[in-house]
Formats: sequence, C-alpha cells, structure tokens
Amino acid sequence: MKFKKWTSVVVMTLFAALAMPVSLVMTAVPASAQQRSIHRTDLSTWPGSDRMSQSSQTLPQTPNGKVENQNRDVRYNVVTIGVLPGKTNTILANFGRSVNHLGDVTGFSFVYTGDYHSIFLTTQGFIWHKGKLTALPLLNGYPGAFGFAINDSDQVAGAANLLKSDGGIGQTAVRWDHGQPTNLGTLKPNSNSYTADINNWGAAVGTSYSFDDQQALPVVWYGGTVQALPLLPGETAGQAFQISDLGLIVGHQFSNTNDIPCLWYWNGNGYTAVNLGSFGGDFGEAMGINLFGQVVGWSLYAGDIHGPAFVWDAVHGLHALPSLPGDTDGSGNNINELGQITGYSQLFDNNGNFISQRVVIWQNGTPTDLQTLVPAGSPTFNDVGNINDLGQIAICSGSAGDGTIASYLLVPTQ
Repeated sequence: MKFKKWTSVVVMTLFAALAMPVSLVMTAVPASAQQRSIHRTDLSTWPGSDRMSQSSQTLPQTPNGKVENQNRDVRYNVVTIGVLPGKTNTILANFGRSVNHLGDVTGFSFVYTGDYHSIFLTTQGFIWHKGKLTALPLLNGYPGAFGFAINDSDQVAGAANLLKSDGGIGQTAVRWDHGQPTNLGTLKPNSNSYTADINNWGAAVGTSYSFDDQQALPVVWYGGTVQALPLLPGETAGQAFQISDLGLIVGHQFSNTNDIPCLWYWNGNGYTAVNLGSFGGDFGEAMGINLFGQVVGWSLYAGDIHGPAFVWDAVHGLHALPSLPGDTDGSGNNINELGQITGYSQLFDNNGNFISQRVVIWQNGTPTDLQTLVPAGSPTFNDVGNINDLGQIAICSGSAGDGTIASYLLVPTQ
C-alpha cells in the first residue's frame, strides 16, 4: 500500500470542493484512508470534474448545472445560504455542526483568484439567520477566517489564517462568542490549530499540528485551556471532529499502518480513549455523535479496499449501514438525536480508486439519495454536512451554475 502526505481537514474541505492541488501537509496517512469521509481523496491527482457526485454524473443536467428529474419524492425545499458582500464563493464545513438545532448556519465566503492562498486570506466566517448573513469579525492580525461549527447559543468555532514569512499558511483556532473572536491558541509553539466543533457548553474540539515534531494531536479547548486527548498504544497522531453536550468526543487516531475510529470520554480525572473497532480492515474514522452516544463514521473490510458507513453504540458496537444500489462504500458524517444520519454512498473500483459519490440520508437504516428528495431544477449537491433535530440538512457545496461554489440548507417540507 502506498503512503501519501495528508493535508489538514481545513484544506481538504476546501479543495474537495475546488478540486485543486494542495501543498499544506501534516503527516503521513495511507491513500485508502484519504479516500473516504473528509480525507477521501488525494486531491493533487483530481482534475476538476472528477470531483462530481455520482448523481451529477447520471442525472440529466441543464446548462446552469441544475438537476432535472421529474420522478422524485420532494421532501425538502432548497434554501440558498448566499455569499458575503465582496466575496464570490460560500462553503459550509462537512465536519462538525454547520447548522444548529435552531436553524442558524455558519460557514465562510471567499474570493478564489487562482492561487490557493487566496482561499485562506480572503475568507470570512458568517452566521446565517433566517435568510440574513452576518459577517464574523476577523481576529486581529489575521486577514482570513473560517466558520466551521455553531452551537445553539450561536457560538462559532473555526480558525483564523495568515501568511507566514516562509510563504505558508499560519492558522489558529478561534471561537466567536456574541460575534467577538477569541484566539484559542495551539497546543505547542510553532503550530497550526483549528476547531472542528463546539457544544452547547462552549467546549470546542479540533486539532493542533506542530511543525517542529510534525505531529497532529486531537485537542479540546474549555475554560480557557487547551488539552491534548490521549492516544492509544501504537498510534502517533489524531484528530477530534465532534463533541456532544455530555462531553463525549469522536474522531480518529492513526499511525503509518492504520487509522482507527475513536471515542474519548471523561473518567473523572482525565480523558480515556476507546477504539470503536473495525469490520476487519485497518482504516476507519468516527465522524459524528449525538446526545445518546450513537456514533457514525466509516470502516474498511479486510483487505482495505471497500468499507461501509457505520453506526456504533456501547451496547451493539459497530453496525454497517447499506450503500445505495450500485455503490460499494459509504461514510456517515453526522447523526441527530432522532437517529437520522447524513453522509455519502460511494463507488470505488476493486483497486480502491474513487469513482463517484452521492449525498444521502439514512432513516431507519435505509439510505436515500438527497438529490432525489428536492424539487426538479435544484442545484447539484457535491458535499453534505450535519442534520439538526429539526431535520434541516447542511449542504456544504453545490454547483451554482456559474462556476462558483454555493451552499444550501435543506428544509423539510413537512
């Protein structure tokens, strides 16, 4: 198996949408692990249209990039999030919680000039509330910032960006409270960090990456401090993706030979790490968790070629979720308190090469292509985020029809 450099989750989210090559690297992770969930592709090998969802490849298209298919069961209206003034593109993160349980959304708008630096340095986070976009103030000294996750108090977790003297991107974790940014800092000096999620108590989780020892560590910020989450024996790095209101944290830990879905819980004195298991393969990630401790993610079968989305709980362990007909793989991104799951149904060939994917919702264990549940003429959806307890779904990126990237909120019709 070949091992490749792995980009940060921040970069992966942006360039999964833009299909552009990336130069910001963190640490080595196998290609099979990159090709699923938020790490599902080696983007430097992807030219443009290869990043289209399977639905966009198979459903009839109009010149404006919208899907036309009259045979559909419309269950959602599509609401456009919009773009901040002076910007041209909008993206919502496909990790963490882009839409809270009140229907407020966070994301970021930017101007893409052809240089990837422009995405980091022109971007600005926002809160979307009932159709109105409000820009989040930039952190002093940082010309760009991402909004990644939002809690029910409209606290936003994300990252602020600047250009370093060596030409690289510097990044620090940020939390906005009542619209005001706070630099949450990094675990070690000479590091980059970002927050991926924030719960209703204001605790945020994410990753801090040290340029000195080239190690990415999962971290939690709370009460003005940053704390590393423990690694299991044999693992050398990790990331934290979501935190529940009960303080349970999910993510993954990895080394040069494996990548495992992980949960951390508070034991009274510190955090304990739990390996959530596998379907026989060496790679998997835990992406989302609800209040009841149900976890979703993906895991590979023996041979590390194919693997399904999963749901896990402490009683039943891992349970595979089916993919759509014709697909071979899957990934669960998020689960709400009602047990509804959003994620991907994917097609890989028998060499583990990515072919296509569709954004889906699992209800009672059954997947449905979200593209078939919206009105005819709706934009093509490329990426999906979380689902809140109102059943609203964050669509992280879609085809706006004019070459720019747009994001949407799917609102149930009933």
